[in-house]
Amino acid sequence: MNPDEYVAEPYVTPGNIDGPTSPNYGMGGWTWYTGSASWFQKVIVDWILGVRAAKDGLIIDPCIPGDWKEYSVKRLFRGTVYNIKVYQDSKQSEGKKQVFINGVLTDKNVINIKDKNNVLIEVYFGKH
Repeated sequence: MNPDEYVAEPYVTPGNIDGPTSPNYGMGGWTWYTGSASWFQKVIVDWILGVRAAKDGLIIDPCIPGDWKEYSVKRLFRGTVYNIKVYQDSKQSEGKKQVFINGVLTDKNVINIKDKNNVLIEVYFGKH
């Protein structure tokens, strides 16, 4: 794909790309009509930022690039607001993850708190 010919947002899957017989060969079209932007956003939040809903609770399982140091997500889940802060630390061993709920260390990464208050989730894990 040539970005100069594509003429569409690189983060949205187009409904079509003009073929070789078109005067606009390589140009993407119908980008926001496909629904792909919302699916792309869902993939980013669920599988890269690692904050996704499950039957048993909110799964916190980040899978971010090694050069990201931290990020935060605010997520309303089953009536409770979760303020999630994730820190990637090179001092921590690879694959090791610590999850704190309101400052208390837990051995879970599936969180299901039903008190309807703001909950602070802090995640620390080693670079990969």
